[in-house]
Amino acid sequence: MRNGPLWGKKEAHCDAADKEQGLGDCWDHDIIDVASRAVIVRVHGPRTAETVQKAMLELKARLAPGHVPGLVTTDEHSPYVEALLAVFGQSHTPQRAPGPGAPPKPVLVPAPELVYAQVDKQRAPTGRVETIEPRLVFGTPEQLQRRLETSPASSHVNTAFIERANGCDRHRNPRKARKVLSFSKQGAEHRAVSWLVMVLSIFCWAPRTLCQTPAMSLGKATHVLTVGEFLHLHPQGFRPPPRADIQAGQTPFHRPDVPPERLAQWPSKRLVQRSFQHLGVNARGLG
Repeated sequence: MRNGPLWGKKEAHCDAADKEQGLGDCWDHDIIDVASRAVIVRVHGPRTAETVQKAMLELKARLAPGHVPGLVTTDEHSPYVEALLAVFGQSHTPQRAPGPGAPPKPVLVPAPELVYAQVDKQRAPTGRVETIEPRLVFGTPEQLQRRLETSPASSHVNTAFIERANGCDRHRNPRKARKVLSFSKQGAEHRAVSWLVMVLSIFCWAPRTLCQTPAMSLGKATHVLTVGEFLHLHPQGFRPPPRADIQAGQTPFHRPDVPPERLAQWPSKRLVQRSFQHLGVNARGLG
C-alpha cells in the first residue's frame, strides 16, 4: 500500500505537513452517561486541548439550559481542567485586599454544584499501571461523598465505564484495532463508521449488568433492536446525502464534528491562568 492524496498515515510516519492535512492519530473524545452507559458526546480529532474544548461545548449544548453535571470523572489529561472551568464556570471578582494596589481582576470559578475528580494512573517505565490515585479538583470532599452515595453506577471515583466502552468500540470497529492495516484511510469514512458503531451499541447492545440497551434506559426504545430493525429507522428530518455531495466531499462526515468557530468566545489564556492561581490548581488539577 502506498501513501497518496486519499490515503491516511499512522502517527509514527507523519511529519508536520501530514499533520496539517489531518493525517495521523484520530482520537474519540467520548462523554458517557454512566447510569445508562450511553455515549452522549463524541468528537473525533487529535488529542489536543482544542478537541477537548469542542467536546465540552457539545456536552453543554446537549444538556438542558443552565444544567451543570453533578459529577465528572476523567483521567489526568490536562486540558480537561481548563475545558470544564471555561464551559461550566462562572465569573467571579475576588474581594479587594486592604491597602494600595489595583483592584483584582475577574476570574472563573466552577459552578457550586459541579464536582470534578481525576483518576491519576502512575505507570512504570514499561507502561504498566502501578498505582491509581483519585484526585478531587473541583468541589468539596463532602460533595463528592454525597454524589457517590447517590450514584446509580459506582461507589468510588473511577473511569471504568468509559474504558469499557472504548474497549467494546475498538472490538466492534476494526478501524480502531491496534497494530493492524485496517486503519482508516479517509477521515469521512472513519467518522461515518465510528458513528454507526456507536449508535448500534446504544440501540442494539444490552450491557449484562443492565439487561437493557442504553436507548431503553433513556426511554428511546422499547426493546433490543436488531441491526436490521435499526437500519430501517427513519430519523425525523434526516435525509441521506445525494451521491453528488458524497463525491464532492460535502456530507456532514466530511466536516468537523464541532465547527471551529464555536471556540471563538473561549476565555483568554491570561484569564485561565489567573483562575488557576485563584483556585490553587494547575492544568493537571494539582493543588
